[in-house]
Amino acid sequence: MSVPPAAIERARELLYGAARPLVIHDNDPDGVVSFCLVHRICGDARSVAFKNKPAIDGSFLARVEEHAPDLVVILDTSRVTEEFLGALRTPVLWIDHHEPPQDLLARFPGVHYVNPRVWDDTDNRPTSYWMYQIAQANIWLATVGCVADWYMPDFLPAFRQRYADLLPEDVVAIERAYLETKVGTLVRVIQFNLKGTTSDVRKSVMTLARIDSPYEILLESTAGGRLLWRRYQRLIAGYDALLKDALAARPDGIVHLFAYAGGEQTYTAELSNELLIRFPDRIILIARSHDGKRKCSIRSRGIELPPIIAESLRGCEGHGGGHANACGTVVREEDWERFYARFRELAAGGPLRA
Repeated sequence: MSVPPAAIERARELLYGAARPLVIHDNDPDGVVSFCLVHRICGDARSVAFKNKPAIDGSFLARVEEHAPDLVVILDTSRVTEEFLGALRTPVLWIDHHEPPQDLLARFPGVHYVNPRVWDDTDNRPTSYWMYQIAQANIWLATVGCVADWYMPDFLPAFRQRYADLLPEDVVAIERAYLETKVGTLVRVIQFNLKGTTSDVRKSVMTLARIDSPYEILLESTAGGRLLWRRYQRLIAGYDALLKDALAARPDGIVHLFAYAGGEQTYTAELSNELLIRFPDRIILIARSHDGKRKCSIRSRGIELPPIIAESLRGCEGHGGGHANACGTVVREEDWERFYARFRELAAGGPLRA
């Protein structure tokens, strides 16, 4: 384990000592599962999903003031501003697995920061993995969070002792786990419950935080399980229709581009994940047009994306980033052709500027 036991223990002490933490987390399955694991420790934990903003900035301070927390917890994002941290007067626990913002952390040494990349830059195991190390509870939910973030956790033997039917032992590849198992189904249940209005998403997140068993969802055996499953069922038809079109799109060199007009829901992340499994030798770029912007989900197998995206965004109005092989990007519609032409060139092996 790259994160020292003392850092895990300190995080555990902060969470068990908190009565009313405010948890700001990424609005994806890894971030949401991580919140749910915090909620297992602190039943009064409040969820604030981080989405549609470039960073956790001063606009989040109103939620801090409203809740008056005794601990602020940041989960599954590296995008936090000095403005936000500088205004806080409460302890901060920050758990992540993206590139550490070293300069920012140096200015705020009181923040307890847990990120495996501080100790081993090659270790980017998901935030839900580290939250499970802290909480030691809800192994099924932690497994779902890890698979959603493309990682087969090392605690699978313990998981399979209780839930062997959800992820059989003969499934060793993350691609099969994602597409062919009940754990993969649970990933999509969570993904699809994070779509819709803010109130619907908040209801789904808090419902998931109170689910004790995966079978409550898969068998619809409780009211909470039925709510999550039925929201998923209402959205799957729209996803399947888009998937059919995305699979039929012709590749543009190494890039598999599928662009579509934004409807009521967005499926860019789900489409890019599934297409990468089906077309592992391509760079997958799913671009949704909405509100004058192209909102993209980009995936690759073995090609480092952040430098390509950063270079492609030069001179464009937009932002993007993420993991080495999985990124999100937003580009102004007027800049799309410029961005994509440069992206396609770099994807084919064109040089990056110094």
